[in-house]
Amino acid sequence: MPGGFVNGPFSLKKSALLAALGVACLAQGASAGGEQAERVRGYFCDAKADQIAFLNFKARGETEIIAANEVNKGVAKQSCAPYLPVLAIPGKEQTVMKDGLVYKLQSFTFLPEKVERWSGTVLGSLQLTAKDQDI
Repeated sequence: MPGGFVNGPFSLKKSALLAALGVACLAQGASAGGEQAERVRGYFCDAKADQIAFLNFKARGETEIIAANEVNKGVAKQSCAPYLPVLAIPGKEQTVMKDGLVYKLQSFTFLPEKVERWSGTVLGSLQLTAKDQDI
């Protein structure tokens, strides 16, 4: 038998398998609802309230590690954690005011698990200081 005939069908099957794997990988990077997945990293929390608590600790001067540990102790589970670069689909953005601080929060749907996590930042404070008040 010629070598091409024996290797021919095998190569065709192998090419089809590689093409199917390539399509599956692209599908994982695609998003639901037409939004593109992007690589994100940093501290994320399972719930919006946990992310606000995390940011509140940071605003008081705590490090990210301490802030995450304090939130996790308070909710008695692993909610806030650092994430290395991972694919996620950006979701809704919200501006929240709580206890005199203004937070900008955003949800992300992490792939391939399709779970929602929250990230955010403190934009500023609405609290008056002694020098801002009329005496």
